[in-house]
Amino acid sequence: MTDVKKLQQAIIDTGETWIKNNAGSEAFFTSNKEAERLIWDDPLAFFLGVLYDQGIKAERAWELPYILKNKLGYLDVKSLAETDEDFLIKLFNTKPKLHRFPETMAKRTIKACKLILTKYNGSPENIWNDSPRSGDIQSRFEEFNGIGQKKASMATNILVRDFGVDVKDRSGIDISYDIHIRRVFLRTGIVEKDDMKVIVEKARELNPEYPGTLDLGCWIIGRDFCHPNNPECSKCPISEHCPKLTDKGVDIKA
Repeated sequence: MTDVKKLQQAIIDTGETWIKNNAGSEAFFTSNKEAERLIWDDPLAFFLGVLYDQGIKAERAWELPYILKNKLGYLDVKSLAETDEDFLIKLFNTKPKLHRFPETMAKRTIKACKLILTKYNGSPENIWNDSPRSGDIQSRFEEFNGIGQKKASMATNILVRDFGVDVKDRSGIDISYDIHIRRVFLRTGIVEKDDMKVIVEKARELNPEYPGTLDLGCWIIGRDFCHPNNPECSKCPISEHCPKLTDKGVDIKA
């Protein structure tokens, strides 16, 4: 019988080990050193990294703000909000295309910057820099077109855990409904159903003070070991505690 507490701790330890090994490195988000520095130094670059993290590898998504800045010659809220939509769509479509969904991401970039301009005084950091409750940050991200539960919870988790953003609590930082995390939750038997509400509520039940603490470990395990097909269970850091229900989660779609 699976010891859920030991399984949970093994997942958390996996995430904490990764942070320990990568914190302060030049490839926390992406292997492009200049793009990496931009993410840490420019709140808009961080925000756009969140926005673009869809349908492509995470490392590519987080590199895109830097690439976009180089192509445009600027990366600021007001200029992007005023950028001609057709021009930006064409730029995103120029080979090699910037994103798997060039037109969608170009439009979302402009819409997001317009909202930041009108609601957050043109400063993306105003989304999170007023010492809010963690759940408030997640809700604010979800106001943007193209940012749902998955991206919003991920962004909140990164800001609090890695950037040290001050919040009143961590109880509102949910686990992300991400394809890797969903597969790990199913194959470990933590949940029996691939449903966002079920997975989010289970993480809250397991760790009510900080549900999102399970997020990074599950994501790493799902990406690096718990593949849809031919999972590498013998190499997985939670192998000792996992029931290895590998028949589950094979057909999960993003």
